[in-house]
Amino acid sequence: LIELDECRKAHGDAYVRLNAFDSTRGFETVTMSFIVNRPAIEPRIRMTRTEGNGRTVHYTHQAAL
Repeated sequence: LIELDECRKAHGDAYVRLNAFDSTRGFETVTMSFIVNRPAIEPRIRMTRTEGNGRTVHYTHQAAL
């Protein structure tokens, strides 16, 4: 947790995500993920989801007014 505190101090006004990694052979993957720090002012973003052929999904992001 010392590294987490140092990261928060260095990047206090940014998103910080903490990932837990499982290095078991055959299962090398992120098992947990948390946002542990957020900026004081977050931008408002609108996401539009559009479904395409088959199971294809397209995402579009725009600044919300």
